[in-house]
Amino acid sequence: MARLRYVTPADSPDRERMEHIYSQIRGMGRRVNHLYQILANQPAALEAFLSMSRYIRDDSSLRPALREMAILATAEALHQPYEIAHHRPAALQAGVTPEKIDSILAGETHGLAPVERAVVTYALQVAQERKVDDTAFEELRSFFSDAEIADLVLTVAWYHLCAAVLGPLRVELEVDGARDVS
Repeated sequence: MARLRYVTPADSPDRERMEHIYSQIRGMGRRVNHLYQILANQPAALEAFLSMSRYIRDDSSLRPALREMAILATAEALHQPYEIAHHRPAALQAGVTPEKIDSILAGETHGLAPVERAVVTYALQVAQERKVDDTAFEELRSFFSDAEIADLVLTVAWYHLCAAVLGPLRVELEVDGARDVS
């Protein structure tokens, strides 16, 4: 059971603000999921969270498939089934094959192209050790510009932050067919 309540506009002290925030989430093509609803206990924090989330998911220079591979590797290494459940479909939509997803979720890199292996290796090392070795970092340099590396670093770090919210607050996975809050 979640440690904080899932906020809907109807039970928010500022219904109008919450309706506006939730409308923005839908405008980004997303559902108002439990992660957003639990962060809505502090609306200003949710708004700040959404700003960075929008950058990571929509404006980053990383190709969507590589972004999703980094997210899945991070989520698996940090034991976050919530993120896996949300990003497995996103990875498929971005063109990642089910076989590659299975490999990543097994903590492996076999069957991945060299650039994909470099991304997943980076994400796994950061999750396991909070650092990355020189070999893995130089491998990234062979594929990415400095700006793209910065975006990869921010993406992996962002999903560490998400794990640090999801776990302690015990955010529950939405059940299939769960209604969107309005």
